Amino acid sequence: MEKKWTYCAVYSIIQMHLVRGIVEETFGAEEHIYALPGSDVNLTCQTQKKGILVQMQWSKVTDKVDLLAVYHPQHGFYCDSKSACRSLVAFREPPGNVFEWTLYLRNVSSSTTGKYECSFTLYPEGIQTKIYSLKIQTNVAQEEWKNNHTIEIEINGTLEIPCFQNTSLEISSVLTFAWLVEDNGTQKTLTTGGHPISNSALFKDRVRIGTDYRLYLSPVQIHDDGWKFSCHVVVRTGRVLRSSTTVKVFAKPEIPMIVENNAMDVIGERIFTCSLRNVFPTANLTWFIQRSFPQGEREEMYTTSEKRKNKDGFWELKSVLTSVYDNKPAHSNNLTIWCMALSPAPGHKVWNSSSEKITFFLGSLNPPIDSPLNATESTLGTRPSLANSISPTAHHSAINHSKL
Repeated sequence: MEKKWTYCAVYSIIQMHLVRGIVEETFGAEEHIYALPGSDVNLTCQTQKKGILVQMQWSKVTDKVDLLAVYHPQHGFYCDSKSACRSLVAFREPPGNVFEWTLYLRNVSSSTTGKYECSFTLYPEGIQTKIYSLKIQTNVAQEEWKNNHTIEIEINGTLEIPCFQNTSLEISSVLTFAWLVEDNGTQKTLTTGGHPISNSALFKDRVRIGTDYRLYLSPVQIHDDGWKFSCHVVVRTGRVLRSSTTVKVFAKPEIPMIVENNAMDVIGERIFTCSLRNVFPTANLTWFIQRSFPQGEREEMYTTSEKRKNKDGFWELKSVLTSVYDNKPAHSNNLTIWCMALSPAPGHKVWNSSSEKITFFLGSLNPPIDSPLNATESTLGTRPSLANSISPTAHHSAINHSKL
């Protein structure tokens, strides 16, 4: 296998020199790339699909040309390195009828600096080359400008994070920039120079860089909550600037559902369950009772609650209300019961919604008299108001406050 690869590499190089005698074209001026020591850099070049692809290669140009990697459509990859080719280079055919050839440089240092040449050999067009000059930014000043803030956003929205927050920094002065993402103290490079670095499935097809280096993330998902996105910029004066944004995600719960367990024993026990789905990050459930209760009859009520997280990361909340009468009522007493959900929303607001109302006489459940209320939004701290239909003799109370 080793001899076969050597033959393929030599064959490709010889073939390349034969074509060089026909046409050679440099596409784009030499591009300077600035990087901080220890950072990761991706060098990417593209060419239109014209003619037949013979081969492509990456080389480092010093006083001689050192071959780094070769790709041949029939013979595959060859790398002049101990590391696997897949960790060094990548070949793609993205939309747009182009070939894309990327060189990965990891943990760059002064020994990594220099010129890197990307070349495509096409038949009959000839050779197209692109040269990158990698420079390591050394002796830079301490970070002179920092900015940290939080963005609140509803799930499935589009998150837009400016790289420069409240600064008059001119974009033309930027030498290099990178976006990083951090969670639980672990920081990873997301993009550098506008080219994606991270191969994480969490951000696949959801991240793009806009004008003035803004980061766009869409659609926002539950697991984006708590991520810290940082923009690192090196400007021509040598200053290193950093802006960090923490993401806080909210999901609007569904309307709470209330049901009564059909079983009722001789002591007059009634059990109701209020369920709330699609909760994130938190919610409160409160029971409300409107009743006409004759003097001399006693009633005991207690609640239990439970929560669980589903496979999509949402919380599901359930509150169970049990009402017990110590004897059968001597009079026909009616009771109306419902539950209300309160959950935080972006901008220090609160989403609130109510279940349908269930009205019954002791021992006889009637159909609901009210339809479910629509979810509404209020400012933080607003409490649900009492129903306007309460009669002067009726008793109205909120008997339980269940919090997720």
